[in-house]
Formats: sequence, structure tokens, C-alpha cells
Amino acid sequence: MNRKVFTLASAVATAAIAAPFTAGTAHADMKDVENFFSGKQITMYIGYSAGGGYDAYGRIVARHITRHIPGNPRAIAKNYTGAGGIRLLNALYNVFPQDGTNLGMVGRNVISQPLFGNKQAKFDGGKFKWLGSANQEYSLCVFWSEAGIHSIQDALAKRPTMGGLSIGSTIDVHTLLVNNLLGGKFKLITGYPGGADINLAMQRKEVDGRCGWSWSSIKATAADWIRDKKVNLTLQYAMKRHPELPNVPLISELVTDKKMSDALYVHLSAQDYGRPFVVGPNVPKERYEALRTAFWKTMKDPEFLADAKKRRIEIDPATGEEVQKLIDRVYSMPRDVLDLADKIGTSKGTEVAKAVVPVLTYAGEITALKGGGRRVSWKGETGKGRLRVSGSGTQITVAGKKAKRGGLKVGMKCDFRVKGAETALNIDCK
Repeated sequence: MNRKVFTLASAVATAAIAAPFTAGTAHADMKDVENFFSGKQITMYIGYSAGGGYDAYGRIVARHITRHIPGNPRAIAKNYTGAGGIRLLNALYNVFPQDGTNLGMVGRNVISQPLFGNKQAKFDGGKFKWLGSANQEYSLCVFWSEAGIHSIQDALAKRPTMGGLSIGSTIDVHTLLVNNLLGGKFKLITGYPGGADINLAMQRKEVDGRCGWSWSSIKATAADWIRDKKVNLTLQYAMKRHPELPNVPLISELVTDKKMSDALYVHLSAQDYGRPFVVGPNVPKERYEALRTAFWKTMKDPEFLADAKKRRIEIDPATGEEVQKLIDRVYSMPRDVLDLADKIGTSKGTEVAKAVVPVLTYAGEITALKGGGRRVSWKGETGKGRLRVSGSGTQITVAGKKAKRGGLKVGMKCDFRVKGAETALNIDCK
């Protein structure tokens, strides 16, 4: 009896001592995190080019997340393209300092590329530290209206040319799934820097369409194309039909073989973490947890949500823990299912060609500037656009003299030499 009382008393006493110790340790850890981030600059790297959906999500999160990070660091967003998004994952895993100052907005489908033996993918997706996802995605195969393709049946009866980023990217894989599962004869033109460049290629009739285009991105960046019926939506990639697209079939509805359906799930499951944010696997635990918490607070922040609504960016978030579970599930799938998933996403048997990204020259007037000249909006007789201006990669002249981005002013009349959709090579202003 006395022993039992003594044990209970000891437990209570121990808990009483341990509770403030644990709380004190947690407080000290949080103070260390705050001290680390205070005065720092974090970089949000975006694995795709400017003007697309990933770019939109990456930049809006970078704009708001710092309010919720202890120490309130500054944030900048940078596009870090290459290999269909694999280059960024490689850098986060192997190159960038893993101290919590380098965040990634990464491609959802390329996370699983190591499982398929892609030698470019030098990372283990299961070991990354996931902050969360900003949206569940519904991707589509879309065709330029003048291509004469109004349905997936039309597409399967023809030999359309489709734009792509890189073998292994969402856009390319979704294109190849049509060929390998549905018997399509799509020709893949791959190597565009980003979705905005493929959109430009559609307008220029260099390609007929593209797959793997998120419905959220279409609404955010090309709502006028839907309104003006410039594109036709033919096929969805998702776990279920989007409520706004009840008449567009799912690819899974057209696949009847059970083994093929299981393999298709490997590719479609990524739609549930459609806009994933991540840090490297060796970021210290306390900083990672602070960033993960900050991400989730951002997803619920009324100011962030109002900004997203204004920009027509859909928010349907998942926590970092939820994203981790979904990725772990894919990484733990049986080898035979993964092998079949690899097979149905391969380019073998598909005609593939290298994209040629055009360099075009426009004349117009600067109508708006952002970020000290990092973003330039222009309008001319032949059209209008928004450009990304690099401090080192864009040559700028004003009145015949070499200038910096800060020398650009609204109202200047300029010639813009542009690679692809938005990369300014030269700006020559009068």
C-alpha cells in the first residue's frame, strides 16, 4: 500500500517537474527559430516558368507566408526551371543549403520519378519534408479550337501534336497515358520551359493542344479562353469529376482493365496533393515544424484567401502530414504495380520531337511595373503581355544608353525581344 502511494506520488512529482521543463524547452526552441529567421531572406523556388499555375501558387504563398513564420523573414520568389521540374527537386535535395531558407513549389508528378528509374531524378521523394499542398487538382487535355478537336473521341481519331515540358513531367505523362492506355496517336513536342510557353505555341498553331493543364490554372490564367471558346476541354485526370466539369470524362472511366486501373492510380494520386510545397530532408526539425505550421496558417489566413480569390486561384489545401502519407503510399506500392505505372507513362512508341522556343520582338508602351522592374506589363498595336526581367539576363537600354531595371518607367515606348511567353532578352526604350 505504502509502495503504491509512493509510486503515485513520485509520478505526480515527476510530471510536475517535467511539465515546465518541457514547456521551457519548447519555448527555447521556438525562440531559437525566431532568432534564426529574424532578418533573414527566404527564397521560394518555383520549378516551372513564369506565367503558369505553379508560378501563380508559388508567388502568392511567398507573398503571405512570412507573416506566420517566427521572426518574419523577407521572401522572394524565383523560377528555377529544368528537366520538367526535376532540376528543382534535385537542388533542394542535394545542392541548396538545408537551413530552412530555401522552399520549393514543385511538380506533383515528378516526385515519383525515382520509382520509375529516371536517372535524372537524384532524390528520394519519401525523405523530403513536406509543408503541405495549396490545392487538390483536376487536370485536363485541352485543344485549341481551330484544331477541330471537340472531344476525346475526336482526339483519338486524329494525330494531334501536343506540347510538353520534359519526359516525366505531369504534362508529358498525361499526354503519354492517352497513347498507352487509350490507343491515342498523339505526337509530343517537348522541351518548353513552362505551361505559358505551350499556351503561346497553341496560339501560334505550333501545337494543337496540351494535357496536364490544371483547371485551377486555366481559370486563373486563361479564363478569357474559356469565355471566348478558344479551347475545348476533352479529358479529366482526377479521382473524381470536377463539379464544374460534369460533362468532361475522366481518363479512369475509359480504362476497364483492373491492372491498368491500379497502375493509373499511381499517376492520378498526385492530383490529391496538386500544389505541393517542400523543404529539403535535412532542414532542422524545429525550423521545419515552424515552416509547416506557417504554411497551414497561411492557408487559413483571411488576407491570403481574399488575395487568392481576387486572382482566381483556387485553394483546397492539404497539411504537410497528409501530403507525406499520400507520397509514402505511392512509394510503398508493390513493384509490379510501379513497373506497370512506369510502362504506361513511357514515351516508347510515341513520336517525340524537341520544342523550338521562339524569340519574338514586340513594340509597345510600358503600362505597369512591379518589383523594381522585375515584372513589366506592356501594350502595343499587336497585343499586350507581361514580362519577366532578369537583372543579369535581360539587356536594357534607355535612349541608347545601357540601363538597369530601375531605369524603366511607365509610359516609355520600347521594343521588347522575348523568348517564349515571358522571358525578356532585350528591352530597348526610346
